[in-house]
Amino acid sequence: MKKLLLISCLLTSCTLIAQDNPMAVFDNLVGSTWVSEGKQLGGFDGKTEAVFSWGLDQKIVHVKTYTTDPQTKDFGLRNEGVRAFDAAKERIAFYEFDKFGGITAGIVIADSKNLHYEYDYQGLTLRDSWIYVSEDEYQFIVGTWENGDWTKKFHEARFSRLKK
Repeated sequence: MKKLLLISCLLTSCTLIAQDNPMAVFDNLVGSTWVSEGKQLGGFDGKTEAVFSWGLDQKIVHVKTYTTDPQTKDFGLRNEGVRAFDAAKERIAFYEFDKFGGITAGIVIADSKNLHYEYDYQGLTLRDSWIYVSEDEYQFIVGTWENGDWTKKFHEARFSRLKK
């Protein structure tokens, strides 16, 4: 009986710890490469790969994004980013650094299995949404969002998990 009680307490503690980690919303994405091929943001044909990995004992998520260059058609690293829980503000923040010296910062809103990145870009508040379709696929939308709906969509794509 004591052994059963101890096992039950340990399982409950593990479950509570997992629920207490707000970064667990990235579990399905992390450890994989996600690929989108076809029309890219900007309207040209190409490919984007996003590689998600854990850092700092699963307290942060690293993302490396590789894309096709619209002019040269070369494929290579374009952005590196970090997602982390900001305990002071009780929300997930993200920072994206591009190879041109640009820095984008914003927040991540988790909605069930969907992730929405909100940030300011050239006077607009944009939303990038990773909308869960299945364990191996997300719909990706970039646009403006107001009052619970898209007011304008600038880009839509599908990201699929790259099978090894």
